[in-house]
Amino acid sequence: MLEAGFGLLASKFREVVSKSKDYRMKNESEVDVGYSTGFLSFDFLNGTVVHVKSEDKNFSYYSTGIVDGSMSMIIGRSSCGKTTWAMQAAANIIRPFKTSTLFEDNIEGGLTASRREVLTKFFGEELKAKVISRNTGITNENFYERVKMIHDLKMENRASFEYDTGLYDSMGNRIYKLEPTVYLLDSLALLMPEKYTEEDEMSGQMSGTATARANAALIRRIIPMLKSANIILFIINHINQKVDINPMQRTKAQVSYLKQGEVLPGGNAAIYLSNNIIRFDDNSKLKESEAFGIDGALVDVSLLKSRTSQVGRSATLVFDYQKGFDQELSLFILLKNYNRVKGAGAYLYFEERPDLKFSQKQFKEKLASNPELQQVFMKEVMMTLQSMIKAPKQIVIEEEKKDISSEIFNTMKSMTVEDMQAITV
Repeated sequence: MLEAGFGLLASKFREVVSKSKDYRMKNESEVDVGYSTGFLSFDFLNGTVVHVKSEDKNFSYYSTGIVDGSMSMIIGRSSCGKTTWAMQAAANIIRPFKTSTLFEDNIEGGLTASRREVLTKFFGEELKAKVISRNTGITNENFYERVKMIHDLKMENRASFEYDTGLYDSMGNRIYKLEPTVYLLDSLALLMPEKYTEEDEMSGQMSGTATARANAALIRRIIPMLKSANIILFIINHINQKVDINPMQRTKAQVSYLKQGEVLPGGNAAIYLSNNIIRFDDNSKLKESEAFGIDGALVDVSLLKSRTSQVGRSATLVFDYQKGFDQELSLFILLKNYNRVKGAGAYLYFEERPDLKFSQKQFKEKLASNPELQQVFMKEVMMTLQSMIKAPKQIVIEEEKKDISSEIFNTMKSMTVEDMQAITV
């Protein structure tokens, strides 16, 4: 039984702001909704479990992928697949939604139209309707203006963009969101104010510092707009090497799990305000004559920062240089890394169905043509994904459990210093 007056201030406050004409005064915390990137091993790596409990509901569900209205920084060395993955993930996020659009600002030159079609799987008129790209004239100022324009259009026409997610918050309330927009900026290291893009020569460190400050101000201004309008921002960034003058006095890393001497350009604001920092490291090369029969690489995708999951963990994805990251082969590697693939050579199998043999090179072809293998594969994947996710424990209220700290505090309030000294002697 709640005491009389319990929650009085909260109740009165909500009553007053409900009459305000400023919608921002009425707002409380936005409930997070995750959107799948299409790469399930990453989605579950960055996911959590939502526990729903109310008078008529008591269940849990997975919230995985990239959170609505968030900013993710994608880092790694050149040619490790950062932009490729971001383009594929962005397309997968917007694909199910009628009004969703992908905006791409590629300062580093941009993708060709044919490459964009391969990665997004949007073609012709559909590509034109779903993707807006530019690779020239990109400045700090007009990047901000475009984000603000998207925000204002969605907020002014909220009814046209809002949808029922089909999900519930932890208290059993239905969650409604604006359909997601994805904005891809490639890259932060080359984003500059307009006055510096027009100069023939940069003025060295001074203009670099000014650019970092301008970008920091930019990010601080757009972060609130991202959540309210459900704009998911992907920022590509590079990893640079810093040479310490005194090797005995090493500079502390900007973020945990960066290696010694590694730094991220573009200032610290993007690091502090990112929901996720996702690191790409290509390791093993793949040859067409071996392994999966493709030219590519195995790429470790690690969480250096996450506001939804545990950092420091990674998943391995298969990067096909021609077609982009492969979703099915990446799941196969996941199962292999979790020792769910048995056998060797041309006689690989899953424990549940040892009669369904396959080789690594033929796996994808057999998966596409064999419904039985598909069912076994799906079951193995689901079991593995569930073991990856880090679920918060439900809070269980135990009426009979004493709050010892509160008892000690309340007892001390009624005692004199002499009383306390008598107890402790």
